Amino acid sequence: MKNLITNPLTRAAIAGAAVWLASVFIAHGQNKPDDLKQRILAQAQSLSADDYAFTRTLKSEQTSNGKTEQHVTVDKFDPTKAGDARWMLVSMDGAPPSADALAKYKKESPNRRVPGYYRLTKYFGTNSTVTTDSRGRTVFHYNSLPKDTALIMNSDVSSNSSADVSVTEANGTAFAEQVHLTVRPMRIKLLMKLERYESSSRYRMGPEGKPLLVENIAEMSGSGLGQEGQGRTVITYSDYRAVVK
Repeated sequence: MKNLITNPLTRAAIAGAAVWLASVFIAHGQNKPDDLKQRILAQAQSLSADDYAFTRTLKSEQTSNGKTEQHVTVDKFDPTKAGDARWMLVSMDGAPPSADALAKYKKESPNRRVPGYYRLTKYFGTNSTVTTDSRGRTVFHYNSLPKDTALIMNSDVSSNSSADVSVTEANGTAFAEQVHLTVRPMRIKLLMKLERYESSSRYRMGPEGKPLLVENIAEMSGSGLGQEGQGRTVITYSDYRAVVK
């Protein structure tokens, strides 16, 4: 054995094999995030806005020039219904909505986006960098988002937004557990200066083995028309019902 190892040709062969194995391991390490990214993308692509009915509870707190207002709005989404009936306003501040509120809500329904995991397909396949957070989760960072991905006050702020998507596992299945969105300071419609906007969306694995949106928390501050203000919104999602197709 000693003579075999000291043989120059054998040593060269061993060294060559070691280099080859190292390159294989390095390539595997480099491809692992790409494989994970493709699995998450395929997972999001397998879902749509019509997969679940749900209830949404929106709690908002807004402060402007020292005055604070708090409101709670509850609505429902049901993809089995047609047209405007897919969205239904249930209550506002614990009371049935007024006729004016219902009319306004109905008018806005055609432009109301359906939140959900499927929306990751809009940008998850684009260029990103990869890190690992303190919990050991793989985090995909997107420095800019494609057009029509992020809207604030009906203004497209996508190109000025960045996102961090944290991936974890549940019962051996990887999924995006958290999406943190940050919008850099900018002007909106020339009237408002957005100083700060951050939102965090949290998902869990549902009983059907599909990720469900659980909560979204958004905080913002800015100024416009001679006023300064800030706001915080907490949106929770419940009563999920899978739609049989």
